[in-house]
Amino acid sequence: MASLDPTFRLETASIHREHEELIAQLDRLDAALDELFCFSEIFSDMATANQAAATGRLLAEWLPKHYAHEETTVLATIAQMGPELQAFVLEMKRQHREMRMRLENFRDHLAHLNEARDLESAVSELKKEGSSFSRMMRLHLAMEEKKFGSLEN
Repeated sequence: MASLDPTFRLETASIHREHEELIAQLDRLDAALDELFCFSEIFSDMATANQAAATGRLLAEWLPKHYAHEETTVLATIAQMGPELQAFVLEMKRQHREMRMRLENFRDHLAHLNEARDLESAVSELKKEGSSFSRMMRLHLAMEEKKFGSLEN
């Protein structure tokens, strides 16, 4: 395995800070989804739907930059360290694509929420989609942090 240069360590530290910011955004999304509810075709609090939408927009703008930064720095270096690490990098990139798609589906669902015929069902589905995205993102981040940490030690 190639030795890690100081640039790699600086880049993993930068990615770690981005992961911390992402977790804070996911916390905000989860909080908004937890407070979002609907009864008999009436939103009880449209502000929480707007908060979820704002967080979704922020994530949609921010995540592609994060993925590109991560893929061109840390993951590119890791891919050169051996076949088993190449497999890890390919899986992380696959998950990046899947999470982009899930986030876009979630944002699309949010954008069309007011048009739903069965608003109660639509809110329930939205909460499920958002929670699923958040859970997947958190697992993904944990896998990356664990791998990055193991390579630095």
